[in-house]
Amino acid sequence: MKKIFLIIVIFHISIHSQSAGSIGLSDVRSLSLGNTYTASSYGLYGLGTNPSAIFEGKYENKRFELLTIIPIPNLNSNFVSNFFNLNEYNYFFGQKSIDEDGKEVGRYLTQSDKDRFLDLLKDNGKLMSDIQVTYFALLFRISEKAGAVSFSFRDVFNSNLIFPKSLAEFLLNGNLPGDEFDFSDAEFGTTWLRNYSLSYANSININKDYLQSLNFGITLNFISGMLLTKTEKFNSSFRTDERNTLYVKNDYLIHSSFSPNFGIDIGSDSSSENKSNFSLFPEPSGSGLGIDIGFLAKINDTWKVGLSLTGLGSINWTKNVNETGSKSEIIITDVTDTNQTKELDKKIFGDDNTKKISSTKSSLPTALHFGVAFRLDNFLNGKFPGQMLIVADYNQGLNKALRNSLSPRISFGAEWIPPNWVLEFRTGFSIGEFEKFKWAFGLGLDLGLLEFNIGTTNLVTLLKPNSAYSLSLLFDSKWRF
Repeated sequence: MKKIFLIIVIFHISIHSQSAGSIGLSDVRSLSLGNTYTASSYGLYGLGTNPSAIFEGKYENKRFELLTIIPIPNLNSNFVSNFFNLNEYNYFFGQKSIDEDGKEVGRYLTQSDKDRFLDLLKDNGKLMSDIQVTYFALLFRISEKAGAVSFSFRDVFNSNLIFPKSLAEFLLNGNLPGDEFDFSDAEFGTTWLRNYSLSYANSININKDYLQSLNFGITLNFISGMLLTKTEKFNSSFRTDERNTLYVKNDYLIHSSFSPNFGIDIGSDSSSENKSNFSLFPEPSGSGLGIDIGFLAKINDTWKVGLSLTGLGSINWTKNVNETGSKSEIIITDVTDTNQTKELDKKIFGDDNTKKISSTKSSLPTALHFGVAFRLDNFLNGKFPGQMLIVADYNQGLNKALRNSLSPRISFGAEWIPPNWVLEFRTGFSIGEFEKFKWAFGLGLDLGLLEFNIGTTNLVTLLKPNSAYSLSLLFDSKWRF
């Protein structure tokens, strides 16, 4: 069992791989606010979430914003499991004993232990990783009339794995007469996307009692795809009847695509001469165009309302594209009959079930975002110590692409900037989607010319690391001049 679990984890983490989708990472400030951003972002924080926000600035006299790898690289990472934490790992895999020969041996699971593990998988086992690295981003506010433009260059790595409970039941307990296992919930996917984004935003002055101004913005994402794996379908099942006859149904289809620089070539028509060639700018195997659009309405000095639609578009993969699949049904009436069980793996999966295809498509994580921002200090006419921003967001994924969820997410956050301080305090929580509930926290250090941010998407990770189901590392720096 330990080997099986480690194989899953190693596979998931080692291959993980510009819109945030509905559950993907955004910037550190927004993530510290419970991943709340639609009405509260400004400047480069609007990239990937609400492009109309790039027209907004924290300081009126600052016309440029710059993100680089100096002094601190802009790196956000998040690793999530819905069923396993360190406490559970130590319980199942951390206990060892000494046998009669004095050798250290692993622990044998009792039926109670197996039942406990299966109970952890009651909603299936889900693992997700998300890494975002911004190498360069520049924003220039041209003027109040001409608007603002920005350019950014970043990599997004993402992976998702769903391990069905039925598969764990089969591996742990075997197949007994009358058992039926449906593996159709199994799913996995990975992507490595490189985004070159160009954004424009401006504002229309309304000057009405009900609306002061309306920002609008658009981002064009020119995408180079370096890596793709995705399950198109997985409708396999395994059944044993009362007479111990085995019925195996296999019906799955997987597409993959790799940059030629990786030297990965699979299938019967692959070339053994393919070699890896390391490069900071590998040749893409796919390309696409994505569009983000957004609006930000300033009701007055107290209220703002934001609306955006991100991740419109798709990627066409045309190089080193592989299709792996099988559609077969096997009946074994006697497991002791070698004529029936001989080369069973080939009967089920096929002798060589991978072939080259000309192309495949993958969708970008299309998502709808709606948010409200409230300035408590302005509402109290300055009778509050410092600035207090309270925000709320509703996020809804519109497809099943990576970094997306069809289940909605509601998030709330607050940012307090004490008077005459350089420290900014942020917290927030989100409800729904993959992790059900998260409590975020972060700090900002604003030195005027240079800003630093650090945070976590789940404070439980820091307070009770053994009980946490996620691990996040968030930090960035930004120049303003």
